[in-house]
Amino acid sequence: MENNRTMGNSIKNDREVRSGDMVVVGQQLATIEEFLPDKESTYTRNGKIFAARTGFVKFNLEQRKIDIKTHLEKDRKTVKLGDIVIGTILFLRKYSVGLNFFTLNQKLHWNAYYFGNIHVSQISNKYIEKIEDAFQKTDIIRAKVIKEKTNEYDLTTIGPNLGVIYSDCSVCGTGLERVGHNKLKCPMCGNIESKKIANDYRDIKSDLRY
Repeated sequence: MENNRTMGNSIKNDREVRSGDMVVVGQQLATIEEFLPDKESTYTRNGKIFAARTGFVKFNLEQRKIDIKTHLEKDRKTVKLGDIVIGTILFLRKYSVGLNFFTLNQKLHWNAYYFGNIHVSQISNKYIEKIEDAFQKTDIIRAKVIKEKTNEYDLTTIGPNLGVIYSDCSVCGTGLERVGHNKLKCPMCGNIESKKIANDYRDIKSDLRY
């Protein structure tokens, strides 16, 4: 009987495999008793999980998931569901906002010009009566892709790390400072605005790359 045990961030198989290690197609990673296989990057046989592509493996111990990323995935310029994007709001409708986003999973794509929509129901887990209570034109936001359409994407800012990450005062144009859970104040003119604010507003830790 084989002994497959989780050891911190590593798995004991024929050899020790840790998160961040490069694996090749057909290499055993774990067993289905330990982890949930990823349908895109792994396959199962006789209760064991194997790599379905060559790349860098990641073990998520909390969710019990395995995923394998390739260099192509890191440099990917196409958008997939679940991607985190950063963009600027271009316009406000009655029930939604439209924006261009220029970063995809921390990678800058200056010439991509992807377009996304955020419906009022996807702004916050709290009731938003008016779009203007959460966003304004020129706000820079972080959002998550939840649906793909023909020429654009549906996004959401529900979640503590999603929402406005930078905003200028709508009166005088000065950068707003956070003064509450959903309030920003202008240090120049005193104007106060309501926003759906990300938890790291103006304190972005993203390691953006080209």
